[in-house]
Amino acid sequence: MSDLDLEKEESEVSTGESELDKPITIKFLLSFTLPTILAFVTQSAFGIVDGVFASHGISIAALSAINIVMPFITFALAVGSMLAMGGCALVAKKKGAQLYEEARQNFTLLTIVVFIISGTISISSWFLKDPLLRMLGADDFVFYMALEYIQPLIIMIPFVIVGIFLVQFLVAEGRPVLGMVSSISGAIVSTSLNALFLFVFDMGLFGLSLATSIGYTVPAMIGLIYFTFNRRGTIYFVRTKWDAKVIGRSALNGISEMITLMAVTVNTIVMNNILIRIVGFEGVAAAGIVMALQAIFSSLYFGYSAGVSPIVSYNFGKGKHDNLVKLYKKSLIIVAVLSVIAVVATMSLASLLVSIYVPVGTEMHYMTVRGLRIVSTGYIFMGFNMFATAWFTAFNDGVVSGMMSFMRTMVFTLALLLTLPRMWYLTGVWVALPSAELLSIMVTIFFLIKMRKKYNYSYN
Repeated sequence: MSDLDLEKEESEVSTGESELDKPITIKFLLSFTLPTILAFVTQSAFGIVDGVFASHGISIAALSAINIVMPFITFALAVGSMLAMGGCALVAKKKGAQLYEEARQNFTLLTIVVFIISGTISISSWFLKDPLLRMLGADDFVFYMALEYIQPLIIMIPFVIVGIFLVQFLVAEGRPVLGMVSSISGAIVSTSLNALFLFVFDMGLFGLSLATSIGYTVPAMIGLIYFTFNRRGTIYFVRTKWDAKVIGRSALNGISEMITLMAVTVNTIVMNNILIRIVGFEGVAAAGIVMALQAIFSSLYFGYSAGVSPIVSYNFGKGKHDNLVKLYKKSLIIVAVLSVIAVVATMSLASLLVSIYVPVGTEMHYMTVRGLRIVSTGYIFMGFNMFATAWFTAFNDGVVSGMMSFMRTMVFTLALLLTLPRMWYLTGVWVALPSAELLSIMVTIFFLIKMRKKYNYSYN
């Protein structure tokens, strides 16, 4: 290797890894992950913005139509998150092992695969949109409103998926602030266009969907520009080659995130169908509000987990086991604090938060506030469950993280949704969610203890 090559390699290490190489302290972890937390909170707010505009500017039925479509968006996020989290763990580990060129090739290949998959989803969904909406739970009353809302999203779904993917790799590149800025910029664009399209041009649900779709393009475009033209870091687009093992490994690594969000899609469809029978479209609207607000608080955990994962993978790749011990202990403290904040904030602000959608004193306001408070009791466990799955994903152990996600979301939550409402009706729907988190914490504790010696993140 020539002196010029050595100098370039040293430059890559100093510019691309300086953030990931810092001493593991709570202050560092909070400062590094805060931008990612804010980015995920902002992304979660996309759904809230549309719902607020719909409930106040159109009708509660329009809000119900948006909630019918939400599982489709969650499905898109599931695909993006699977390859984002799984691919990020693989690439960050190779960075830690100083396999820079290989890391860049893998990143480029995964980006191409994401484009192909998202394009396929968009095209197939367009031709199947009518049966898709029926499957999502749209009855005759809200079908055409849901159809109006879903069409722009189907067209723009590649940008949704690519945006999620590239924001996570900005974190892996040590640029979490840029990821945050791109997400917040998208939210500002979306909110501004929502108001313009709804109140000035009177475009209804189609306008709200179009505004949200345009907002999702912002993180995707910023990420594409950054990784195309910035050559000072360790990750950027290069000429790549086909490697099925990299794609398969990344998909397996991120399977837990895929399972989690896919299960949200399935559980929401089941919940909507149950609520349509028990309460009607107002029940679907109430559940949509509860789930949208839960998404905001759960994004605290998911944002922290996504933000800290590249640090875990990087130190795992370098064999720095002392750092892994520190990451584990300090992360548990941070997640515990975030969990308490989420529960206290939801309990105390439930009425105020719901009033953003529906007026205080109405039956729907009471129903939604009660549901939100019941569901929020599970936040104390949810944080640890979400962190643990991301923790094992960061170790490139998709099998363990996938098993944990499957038990939490597809076994416990779905089983409880199918049984408890038969006994307690609407209350059973609300109770099912925190009960599933309580059952899942036992699985989380089991795997965290069982795997600690294999990955050397505990001295005990």
